[in-house]
Amino acid sequence: MSDAREELSRRIAGEITLSDDPGATLRKWRTDFDVSQTELADQLDVSSSVISDYESGRRESPGIGVVRRTVDGLLDIDEQRGGG
Repeated sequence: MSDAREELSRRIAGEITLSDDPGATLRKWRTDFDVSQTELADQLDVSSSVISDYESGRRESPGIGVVRRTVDGLLDIDEQRGGG
């Protein structure tokens, strides 16, 4: 993993983890990357309702494992699109 990607990954994960509303912060980053819930769900091999439930607070705050997978998924999608 490049230093820039690692730094961005830590920044996003930290912001989500420390947020008073992790679901809203997760949604902010997903929309900042212009990634749909369905696209992220496909990348993570979960249903889009899982993403929706985290973002709306219907599921408990995501643990660090879920946050890590989500951040990696967003950055992978971004790289596939030519970002990075």
